[in-house]
Amino acid sequence: MPRYLDSVNASGGGIQGGGANGGGGGGFLNKPARGWLHSDRTIAKEGVCYAVRYIGCLEVHTSMKILDFDTRSQIAKECINRVCEEAGLKTADKKRKVDRKIQRIIGDKPIMENAGSNVNLLITSTCLKLTLLDSGKVIADHEMPTISFASGGDPDTLDFIAYVAKDAKHGRACFVLECGGGLAQDVITTVGQAFELRFKEYLKRTPKVMCISGK
Repeated sequence: MPRYLDSVNASGGGIQGGGANGGGGGGFLNKPARGWLHSDRTIAKEGVCYAVRYIGCLEVHTSMKILDFDTRSQIAKECINRVCEEAGLKTADKKRKVDRKIQRIIGDKPIMENAGSNVNLLITSTCLKLTLLDSGKVIADHEMPTISFASGGDPDTLDFIAYVAKDAKHGRACFVLECGGGLAQDVITTVGQAFELRFKEYLKRTPKVMCISGK
């Protein structure tokens, strides 16, 4: 199953997506053969919650819209590596080769505010929201049009996911979450369902253009 989700802001605040291969067509993640994990109504209304751990974020200097799919994937994976290394969850691999282009696109130092906090991740067709479990404080609330990409980690970081979003506090950044107990695939699939549902809602709101030939 694909572990990448790709979305691009469409005019009017909607989302237009590419498939798992980065192409067009409006799909974000191929629907699993067994179907989505949740009903569309649940995603559209109350949403789905996952208990995960917030690790940190890393600034992304370039709009994901102008980058090809492979570059976006490399950015997400490198952000997971950098943030996990900064948090002490992964030993820094000095032999890991990182494309200089990727190094220029992402920030030098991860932002570790609230790092290691247990959070509630709420996924709906309108937003992704992170709330501290101990205090109820919202540390991130990203509306779907501000989210441009989401990905799982490499084979050595399979319990981690990352998504790129913009907000007033961090600008454009890649946010890293730890989803232990094999939960990462369920989380990334649920985010994919939310992306797809949001895109369908956008299409319904977009007026269809009719061409009438004159005589």
